[in-house]
Amino acid sequence: MRNRLGGKWILAAAILGCGATAALAGDSSDRLTALPLHPGMTFSQEVDSPICGKKAKVNLYYLPYTATMADYVAWCKAQLKGFHYFHQNWNNRPQEVFYSADGTKGVTLTGVPKADGVFAASYASISPGLTTREMEAFRPMNPSCK
Repeated sequence: MRNRLGGKWILAAAILGCGATAALAGDSSDRLTALPLHPGMTFSQEVDSPICGKKAKVNLYYLPYTATMADYVAWCKAQLKGFHYFHQNWNNRPQEVFYSADGTKGVTLTGVPKADGVFAASYASISPGLTTREMEAFRPMNPSCK
């Protein structure tokens, strides 16, 4: 069960069937983390999904088909000053992950396989915060971070 739950967060690209709600037009920040949202993101749903065995709530967003990973990574680097940045690959999809210095907030961009597009983004609130080692270790194949 833990593998399946952890995968929901990092996959962000998965279409999950629990009560999707449209975001209000003009939302400029994520309701869960208060972090800025790139223009054009569409709220999909909120899920509870443990990360490294810690309590986490995650908001999933769809991005426009015109979104490129390079543009979104540059935007996140400019907006998320002081965040730790990790580049990962999973199932032929690039995953660009940003964590706050205290490990209590995270943003993941999930790419399109073998292309520069971005399929989805996830914004996570984690309690207690992740350590740097946990930030580096967390992946869909390793949701417990061991």
